[in-house]
Amino acid sequence: MKQRPIYLLLVLTTLFWGANFNLGKYVLASMSPLAAAAWRFALASLLMSAYLLLRERPDWAGIRRNLLPLGGMALVGIFGFNVCFFYGLQTTSSVNGALIMTLNPTLTVLLAALVVGEAISWRQVLGLGLSMAGVVIVVTGGSWLVLSQLGFAAGDGLLLLGNLCWAVYAVIGKRAIKGLSSLQTTAVTMLIGAVAIALLSVLVSPDAFRLPPASSLAAIGCMALFGTVLAYLWWNDGLRTIGPARTSVFFDLVPIFTMLISIGMGEHVPLSQWAGALLVISGVLFSSGALDLLLRPAAAAGAHP
Repeated sequence: MKQRPIYLLLVLTTLFWGANFNLGKYVLASMSPLAAAAWRFALASLLMSAYLLLRERPDWAGIRRNLLPLGGMALVGIFGFNVCFFYGLQTTSSVNGALIMTLNPTLTVLLAALVVGEAISWRQVLGLGLSMAGVVIVVTGGSWLVLSQLGFAAGDGLLLLGNLCWAVYAVIGKRAIKGLSSLQTTAVTMLIGAVAIALLSVLVSPDAFRLPPASSLAAIGCMALFGTVLAYLWWNDGLRTIGPARTSVFFDLVPIFTMLISIGMGEHVPLSQWAGALLVISGVLFSSGALDLLLRPAAAAGAHP
């Protein structure tokens, strides 16, 4: 896949993940976090499996050959990340959660350098710094008082562990999966992860799969199709096309899109948060290599008047 389309798909992925926070807040008013996650991935795994059967013939030999890393990706990146995320948010604030989530690109870059051998450029360091500073401004509203008064709870440790799970998921996909398409990788890991989440949810609450209200089920359907199936598929495409280090930087766009969706729902956003959003976007452009791609046509036009 060419780099220009994959950048657009990664932006759309973070848009869908940003919307998940708004949809999830609505769903959790009528469901437990674990039940919501179980329904989301049960629907997503069915949709992904059906899409796989329509698009490609399952490579059973390739799946068996990669079964160990696929299982690792599913248990770490889908089961582990989502359990840590939902349970972590129960005992910490949304501000703390957003701040901790911004560590994900840094963790991924470091793991990619150590495990995959990807070099860390000065642009990546600058971009990560800009993005992290921007997200801090977005979630705190530019208030030093809010930042200085943050406390740390047990949920913060779970969210940090979830961040590590997501970083490991990215690196396993780049390092260990051999000869298997992104579609098949996503479908198999999602199916294994969905089964694991469903088993845990039933053990914790026997009525976890009780039919939710129609409006909540519609919201979960949107999360399953856009924020899970398409998002995970395009994220795995990004991991293979531009690598985990560059792909992970796009994660910092998630709170920006959550903010923009909130604006669309009538919420006021101060100027400081717009400034933070600009820093995040600048950091993503620097770290991902998208800036070079955007400037390349202009350079080519200048060279051939």
